[in-house]
Amino acid sequence: MTSFEFVFGLISVITSLALTNMLGGAVSLYRHAERVQLSWRHGLWVAIAFMVLIANWAAFWKSHDQRLWSALDILIPLAFVSVLYAFCDLVMPDKTAEHAVVNLREYHLRKGGRYKTLQLAFAIMALILIAHREHTLAHWFGASKFAILAALIGALALRARSTWLDTATAIVLALLGIVFMIANLQLLSA
Repeated sequence: MTSFEFVFGLISVITSLALTNMLGGAVSLYRHAERVQLSWRHGLWVAIAFMVLIANWAAFWKSHDQRLWSALDILIPLAFVSVLYAFCDLVMPDKTAEHAVVNLREYHLRKGGRYKTLQLAFAIMALILIAHREHTLAHWFGASKFAILAALIGALALRARSTWLDTATAIVLALLGIVFMIANLQLLSA
């Protein structure tokens, strides 16, 4: 087993746990659909979390040729994916009592700040991870485009007080997530 396979295995386990939590939450909402009040904004944030999760798992493939792994080479991605796990976990509501109504609009209003904070922390950690791997400012900037945009839009989303701005930032992040996910999934076939 190579060092990459060992580290990638650990990253994949955490990614799988996050994906399992998201899928379990979605199934629970579907199971009790008659008691669920949907929210487009919350749905966009769930989609963002899913796309970022899959994209970052695929993006880690860029490291498959790396032979030597320092402690930082392991700990930074581990912290990074742990924050992503928390983001994915918080975006889904906890399982509710048997007859309770699940209002996802209310959930977004009450808990959205928490998962938006984790999305912003994740984007900032992505910038740190990329800085650790790149050797020049030009290479860092080139590799950081998605993370810079995600951090800026995430900060704006966190500060948004109006419904239209909250919705607009979620739409833009979701569109960015689509491009980011497709770009990183294509790395797997290279």
